[in-house]
Amino acid sequence: MASLISNPDLVVNTSAGEGPMDIERETMSSTSPAKMGLLSHTLVSSPIIQWILPAHLRSKDQNDVVFVGERYLQIKEAVSGVHLEEVTTKNDFDSYIMAAKVINVSTELPWEEEMKLGASESIRPTNPDPPQDVPPQILVMSLASRELVFLYYWNAGGQFIYHHRPLPNDVSAFERFGRNIAVDPRSRAVAVSASCDYFGVFVLKRPPVIQSQMAQHRLDPIAEERFFRVEGDIIAMEFLYPKAEDGDRIILLLLVAQDQVTHAVCYEWNANDSLRQATPRVTRKILPLEDRLPTMLIPVTKTSSFMLVTTTSMTVYQNKLDPQRHPSRYPLPVLERESQRSPLWTRWARPLRNWLYNQKHDDIYLCREDGEITYLGIGSEGELENQTHLGQLCCDVDAAFDILDIGYEGGDLLLAAGTTGDGGLFVQKARDHPRCVQKFMNWTPVTDSVVVRNESALTSDIASDRFFVCSASSFSRGAVVELRHGVEAQIGLIIGLDELSGARDIWALADSANGGVFVLTSDPMSSLLLYLPADFGEELCALDEAESGLDFGAQTLAAGCTPSGAIIQVTDQAIHIGATPESPSHRLDIDPGQSIAVAAVDGPTSLIATAVRTQQEVRLHLRRLNTSDGQSQLLGIDPPLPIPYEPVCMSIENLDSSSFVFIGTGNGKVLVYHIAESVSFLVEATVNVENEDYLSKALDSIAVISGASEDRQTTHAVLCGLRSGILAPFELTLNKDHSTSPITLTPTTPRRLGHTSVKVQGKGELALLTCGHGFWQISCAPDQGPSGSFIQRIWVTDQNNPAYHPKAIHSFSISGAGVQDPDGLSDTLFCVADGQLLICTLEQGAKTVPRRIDLPGSASKLTYSRHLRSLIVAYSQTEYDPESDPIKRYTRPFIEFVDPDLQHSVIDALENTADSDPRPWRPQGAAGEKISCILDWTPKKGDEEYHFIVLGTSRRNQAERGRVIFLQASRDPANPSRIECSVKYIHKFDGSVFSIAPYGAFTLMVSTGHEIVPLEPKFSNTRWVRAARYSLLSPAVLMTAHEPHLYITTSRESLMVLKASQDKLSLHAYDRQKHDGLAHVHIGGPRNLILTSSRGGRVSLLTETGISERNKMLRTALCEAHLPSSVMRLSAGSKTSPLGSSSSTVFYGTAMNGTVYRFLTIEENEWRLLRFLQNLCVRDVLICPFTPKRRRQRTPMGLVDPQPAQMHVDGDILSRLVLRGPSYLVRMLGEEDVSAASASATGNSVGQVALEQFTELARDALGDVGSPVEAVMRWLQRVLQVEF
Repeated sequence: MASLISNPDLVVNTSAGEGPMDIERETMSSTSPAKMGLLSHTLVSSPIIQWILPAHLRSKDQNDVVFVGERYLQIKEAVSGVHLEEVTTKNDFDSYIMAAKVINVSTELPWEEEMKLGASESIRPTNPDPPQDVPPQILVMSLASRELVFLYYWNAGGQFIYHHRPLPNDVSAFERFGRNIAVDPRSRAVAVSASCDYFGVFVLKRPPVIQSQMAQHRLDPIAEERFFRVEGDIIAMEFLYPKAEDGDRIILLLLVAQDQVTHAVCYEWNANDSLRQATPRVTRKILPLEDRLPTMLIPVTKTSSFMLVTTTSMTVYQNKLDPQRHPSRYPLPVLERESQRSPLWTRWARPLRNWLYNQKHDDIYLCREDGEITYLGIGSEGELENQTHLGQLCCDVDAAFDILDIGYEGGDLLLAAGTTGDGGLFVQKARDHPRCVQKFMNWTPVTDSVVVRNESALTSDIASDRFFVCSASSFSRGAVVELRHGVEAQIGLIIGLDELSGARDIWALADSANGGVFVLTSDPMSSLLLYLPADFGEELCALDEAESGLDFGAQTLAAGCTPSGAIIQVTDQAIHIGATPESPSHRLDIDPGQSIAVAAVDGPTSLIATAVRTQQEVRLHLRRLNTSDGQSQLLGIDPPLPIPYEPVCMSIENLDSSSFVFIGTGNGKVLVYHIAESVSFLVEATVNVENEDYLSKALDSIAVISGASEDRQTTHAVLCGLRSGILAPFELTLNKDHSTSPITLTPTTPRRLGHTSVKVQGKGELALLTCGHGFWQISCAPDQGPSGSFIQRIWVTDQNNPAYHPKAIHSFSISGAGVQDPDGLSDTLFCVADGQLLICTLEQGAKTVPRRIDLPGSASKLTYSRHLRSLIVAYSQTEYDPESDPIKRYTRPFIEFVDPDLQHSVIDALENTADSDPRPWRPQGAAGEKISCILDWTPKKGDEEYHFIVLGTSRRNQAERGRVIFLQASRDPANPSRIECSVKYIHKFDGSVFSIAPYGAFTLMVSTGHEIVPLEPKFSNTRWVRAARYSLLSPAVLMTAHEPHLYITTSRESLMVLKASQDKLSLHAYDRQKHDGLAHVHIGGPRNLILTSSRGGRVSLLTETGISERNKMLRTALCEAHLPSSVMRLSAGSKTSPLGSSSSTVFYGTAMNGTVYRFLTIEENEWRLLRFLQNLCVRDVLICPFTPKRRRQRTPMGLVDPQPAQMHVDGDILSRLVLRGPSYLVRMLGEEDVSAASASATGNSVGQVALEQFTELARDALGDVGSPVEAVMRWLQRVLQVEF
């Protein structure tokens, strides 16, 4: 998935560069050394969900749910009962989101306010003429950039409308102004606080005024504001519900901790008074010691009460802070199965009930961080009447928890998510356990990652890197997760039939009469017809020949379904028309001695095309099905035309109100025929592939797709799937005015997908295709025509088995084009894989699609063994000894071998082990021992090759605190899926082992304590002297070797480079800046580059040039990137950089919060062009809407003497430009606002200055191109394309 989350630190560094505000020519001296830049791009956004907020941000009729991540928000809609579908995402905040709440701006008051107002119509505000199609709610968020943002979504315009208000800058960033947000129950005010000392109150305009603004597609909701100071740490803040007689009062409650005492501070004022002039009534109360640090503050709708939940109890304070009333204390629910980890109750939500019930009750769901749910019933006086334990959500809930109210009659819909483990949508029925109906995948915290080369894809044009991460869990249930990008096809139904094991073709035929789908499958000997009802409510049934009127004893060559519901089946000897309630079945046999080679059926037009083979030739026959008077007739369209080559595949297409037949042949020809009153041959084209003498050009399948270009002209592409594994597209041009040649086929660049046949099938704007184990979706790129067809992987997933993925898709089909029901089966994918029929929901857009292999413990380290073709993962399990006092906890590390293509969890494999096939032995460490590194080592001695798995561990309580363990592992010859393992040797060290690196043929460099120690096996030819040890000031957390150098990332001194000479180690170079190092990767090349990362999000590009015996300090970094998340692991990919001038590979960076970055080194000419575009974007209010005005004005167009931080290019910002297309770039160049002096100095208009500079930069980077804007946008799209 390509993510567009931006980088606030980058914007700061960009704007900090010195230079004039207007456009200027770059005057870099030609004698200065060439510079090197770094392009970063977010491939995978963090999956952490901070809040899930049901909010009608688009309209009152759409059941929207807002998922608020770390730096983005996403709107999903509840459809088809209890399923959430993605609608849109906003990720251009360029800052972390600290808090978010929903504000009701509807003139129709919610039940809570109606209950307070009572039945008096005189005091109930009315709006006789509310604006139409205006959403009833808006969202308020606070950003780490100290801004308050109000927004909603404008449906007709397809964009977010927002208003942002800067928060005070005189508050320290460490105090995090905006950490807490509270909204008045009647949406009259919003309160925002820092973590200590400060808070502000923003009075909102009346709902009719705000809705009037929204009707004009703008938003400015703040009427007035006032800031307050309070001494101490602000633990929580909420508005309380006023009593019915105090409806004009606003009551704000803060919990403030100071000097080990917590005060409840209540601010109360009249809503009709000006906030600036009002004198709020302030009431303070010292909370009892047991309530000093509550985990939750819950406003109660009765008597202005509130509830505090602590680790041991629940306390209800009635009537605000009335000193005459003592708080009521209740014990926390005691569950039958208490966790030994003593989890906290941390989240709550209020369900919606009917009017009469709400007048006397206030019900609340409490959720514990381990997913336990309790239901509280509160009476009319604020007292706790009852509490009921409901069950377990089976997920970690320390972040998001809320209720989705869409009128679902099956119970309450609970939404839950956490920072670790999956979230989900749950159905909670009365007196029943919650049931999960949809999961929200989460792979954080990421503890390690590895890039695995897909060997079968290295010779193709598709992504050849597989990206695996391992994650820990608070439940000791970690996982290995493969992160993939593409279109998700989620399995809804799996049908296992023996008859499907040999199926080669499948057709999904829409039953327009009843809304269901006929599924026809075929193998070389037979066919099978199934019927699936529209609502999946009835059982799947198979139809027999007598009932259907079809032939199931032969292979089906083509099939279709007419608008009247008649199924058309073509076999090698006949055309069959299925029976319908209005007409009987019909059959047309071909003449003896003839056979049908290939065929095509177009159901909507009832056209049937067949290639009939005789002993002398092959002819094209066209027939149209006509049904009249209850009888079916197949009317021929003359004349039958000879086909000059051997036909292999055929398709009927309707283009611009005309019908055409496309035929693919065995010698690489594409033949096109026109169908009207008669059949006529139009054009012949030949596929062009490289190495034609060695590759088969035979077509296996053919399809046509259409798309709209940026100027709204319809474009067409003919997609030819070759048997040699190549997709050969043609650009199709319709020329109706040209009578002799109405169609032109122009071959475009072919693309290799594999080495087996490419099967392509498509209608309309999309086509699906398979080749080998791959499954793709292809469409026309809107701004590039057929030559820029956009291809995305399709990943089939199973919510009930997150590890599942089909090994190969044997056949596939999308249910029919004629279905109009948006909630029906029109976007349903039917495919045959692993001997099963999979019925899937095909998502609309590309995204990150994780595949998770669950482990029985919390994972910490991960690597890949090419020798074993297996992942090796270290995980830990925790056991408790409840008999001891205090209870003892034992945590032990384990090693497991995980097949990258495993289709089930490791837990299932361990639990389902048969007695006759016991689980192989696996090593485990001592209690308290941690595995710090895993190395797959294959030393060679002559013709002999050894294979070891080397583990580095650390222990706390033993005298020898570090161990290096050598394991030998191999696959069982009798059962290759089984890996046997044994311990070969253990070497112990006084200090903990942090990292290990192979050096030379037989040496291992071991980081133990603060030393680097060479370690070699007995068969090694070299013997390092004891003086070869090298002492460091801090531990080496990562080491890599490139002889004769050893590159070391230390935990406190950044990067160091040692040199091995004369059997000893000596200092070769070191970083001039001391950072907390995390990772590095050696790039090499003429400049001997190294990419390093350290804490705080810093990524630096260093060079070893200039190092001498007298000066071992590395030069200042060539480039420094300041990313939102610290990169804990850097890995090199297998593909070369998509930048033309760079010969290096791509590099990946992984953060603990699940974010994955891609890094590309860029030459100076490329950097100048990309930085010019980025500066354009930063100055544009639509691409970077949350860039402060001062920073936007200070961002120059050119950089005369760029600093290392300015050599970084943010690909996330450029991705927003790619989405808007070339026309937007033209507008940016034409409307760029520069000073009049710059324009008058050249005598040209402002737009010409920017355009001339852009043209010059494009020519320097890309060479001479015809249209620089379009060429640069195509290049940029290729550079930023996400593939893995």
